Amino acid sequence: MLTLSFFWLLAMVGLIVLAALAWWQRAAIVAYFDSRTSANPFRMVICGVAAACCLFLVGAVSPVQLPVTVYKLALVLLAGYLGYWMDVWLFPYSRPDGYLRRNWQEQQGFKPDAPDHEIVLGYETIFAAALIRRAIIVGLCMLAVGMGL
Repeated sequence: MLTLSFFWLLAMVGLIVLAALAWWQRAAIVAYFDSRTSANPFRMVICGVAAACCLFLVGAVSPVQLPVTVYKLALVLLAGYLGYWMDVWLFPYSRPDGYLRRNWQEQQGFKPDAPDHEIVLGYETIFAAALIRRAIIVGLCMLAVGMGL
C-alpha cells in the first residue's frame, strides 16, 4: 500500500513540475503556436487543473480507486482512437481533409481575418457532413465503451 501511495505522490509531483515548466516557458510556447495556428495552448489550463485536482482528491479519499480511474480513462481514450480508425476504414474516400483546396500540412503560418484552410468550392456541405460523421462515430465509440464500464 505504501508503494502505491508513493507512486501516485511521485506522479503528482512530476505533473506539478511539468506544469511549472510549461508556465515558466509560456511566452515561448505561445509564440510557437501563434506562428503555426491561432489557438492559445493554455486555453484548457483550467480544465486540466480541475482534472488533476479531482484525481488528487480520488487518491486522497480512496487510493485503491486510482488504478481503476486511470484504467477507465485509458479505455475511453482508446475507444476514441479506435473510433477515428473506424471512420478511416469505413469511409476511405471521404476523408474530411480531402475536401480542402490545398494540403493542410504544407501551409505555413497564421493569417488573421482568413480561414485556416480553404475548402473546394461546392463541397462545403459535404465537408461539414464528413466532419460531423467523424465526430459522431468517434463519440459513439467512446460512449459505448464508457457505458460498458
